Amino acid sequence: MIKACFFDIDGTLLSHATGKVPASTTKALKKLREKGIKTIICTGRSLEELVKLPVLDVPFDAYLTLNGQLCLDENYHMFAGTPIGEGDMEILISMFEAKRIPLVLIREDGRAINYVNETVINTQNSTHGTIPEISTYNGEKIYQVLGFIPEPEKQLLRKTLDECDITSWNDTGIDIIARGGGKDVGMQRFMEKEGLLKAETMSFGDGENDIPMLQYAGIGVAMGNAKDKVKAAADYVTTDIDDNGIENALKHFGLIEGNTDLQTERFEDDQTVTLQLFGPVNTATAEILKNACDDIEADGRDVTIDFDDVDYISSTGLRILLSLAKRLGSEKLHLVNVSGDVEQIFEMTGFVDFLDIHGRQPNDPDDYQETR
Repeated sequence: MIKACFFDIDGTLLSHATGKVPASTTKALKKLREKGIKTIICTGRSLEELVKLPVLDVPFDAYLTLNGQLCLDENYHMFAGTPIGEGDMEILISMFEAKRIPLVLIREDGRAINYVNETVINTQNSTHGTIPEISTYNGEKIYQVLGFIPEPEKQLLRKTLDECDITSWNDTGIDIIARGGGKDVGMQRFMEKEGLLKAETMSFGDGENDIPMLQYAGIGVAMGNAKDKVKAAADYVTTDIDDNGIENALKHFGLIEGNTDLQTERFEDDQTVTLQLFGPVNTATAEILKNACDDIEADGRDVTIDFDDVDYISSTGLRILLSLAKRLGSEKLHLVNVSGDVEQIFEMTGFVDFLDIHGRQPNDPDDYQETR
């Protein structure tokens, strides 16, 4: 029986395509907590960064930050920590002060960077990260160092530092932590604190630094957007983060309930065909939508698709709608009762520029959007 779920942030909880946590993920996290299953963040980021991201709308039971090197409880109080040892720290400080490589030193209560270049700016922008103030080292314990370097320098640094482990979280971003540390160690410390067994845990991740926690948990789940190396280390591969990945995996393992099927109902008269959708439109249900749309003839009638019971549509569903619009003529296709989240997807993809899209009616104030 699963009693605790551990979640990476970037590419797992936080979508870099939208800069948000998918609505389906937020709902799934709430359902887990309602069932008494503990939810824990397990990230390479610091608390300083964490509080600036849109991931804390739902509370968590712990925050295993800096790849498990600084473990905080639900009130952000440290219950375990592993700083980098004095040996390699002396070399890292020398590098920090030499300013040949952009480095961020992360202490318990903040961060400092030695200098900022284009690589730092581009890397942080790509992950919705923030850049700390340029500062100096004042002798504090350092729990993690971030480096912003291309692959050849990464390999050289791995050979240079005897007492540290280095993992990549971006093509030009690395985490440097004390050897023997990692997200799995942070998990172990939380599990010891709570009296949990490995078999009672599940973890979710997409990056190289998530591999240890995927392998340590009773069930390791790789996101569909993960690299092949990460997927190979997991027990199960779910769909993409923006295709209900977290929700789909939790439903697959029976941790949360919910209908993953899409149902359709069709109504028609001499002037209009109306297609009512019930359920998510994603890769698992796309064939149902495609069959329903293929049955609609291009006979001059207007076609209305009612999205009132749809809270997500993936790229597969979007392609089906695009194909239907081309076949009918975009002026003949109308999408109504669209939720706020789905309308954002239509806005982001440019569908609002050529389709007639209407938000949900005012009697649903949380989701109502202006008619486009």
